[in-house]
Amino acid sequence: MESYREASVIFNKKIKDDIYFCKIKTKLNARPGQFFMLRCDSFRNSPLLSRPFGVCDQDDESMSFLYQVKGVGTKILSDLKEGSKVKILGPLGNGFEIKKGKKAAIVAGGIGIAPLLYLAKSLDLKADFYAGFSDEEYFTDYFKNFVNSTTVTIDKKDKIFITEKIDTEKYDVIYACGPNQMLKTLANKNKNAEIQISMEAHMACGIGACLGCTVENVKGDFIRVCKDGPVFDSKEIF
Repeated sequence: MESYREASVIFNKKIKDDIYFCKIKTKLNARPGQFFMLRCDSFRNSPLLSRPFGVCDQDDESMSFLYQVKGVGTKILSDLKEGSKVKILGPLGNGFEIKKGKKAAIVAGGIGIAPLLYLAKSLDLKADFYAGFSDEEYFTDYFKNFVNSTTVTIDKKDKIFITEKIDTEKYDVIYACGPNQMLKTLANKNKNAEIQISMEAHMACGIGACLGCTVENVKGDFIRVCKDGPVFDSKEIF
């Protein structure tokens, strides 16, 4: 079994009210769509388990995570400063299957944008990028050099969802991460493209032992997001 390793925080900056971008020093390598479990010493002072974070970006010396402060655990993480120590377990899960030579779209819903930057950088052909937000756009500038085009919708302003902007028939493969309803709408709308979806779930262990992240597939079987995913073929789920 893999064990936790220590890493140092390079920066941990706020980019929006409750959205943070954290970079840590580590030489561990992940595939696009894989994730790590993170914890820090501060977690010991409260009844919390490690938290899962999809890899946002990486290079030979570092790895980055984009996350939203939603509870006590992520609030503790948001308080980490340069030089703070975190413990990481991974890389975990099954990432995106890169399809070479295919016309692709990348679709993000809210904080689902987090694991898609490294994916965009890893494709052999630049993809069209679609991002939907509830009230304010963020982090899309990081994609501009690695995608063909960027289409953004903001629910409160545009009164439409990002799925309404996508013509699925234009693409061979679509990579998506966001709320389950967005993923389901995209899957139902699709006729021809392969859609790979990265799903979110509450994870306690990250290795498939606790069964806390199970979801039901189309066959009625329960599968583990952490171990069997987090990336699935949309036809397997919807």
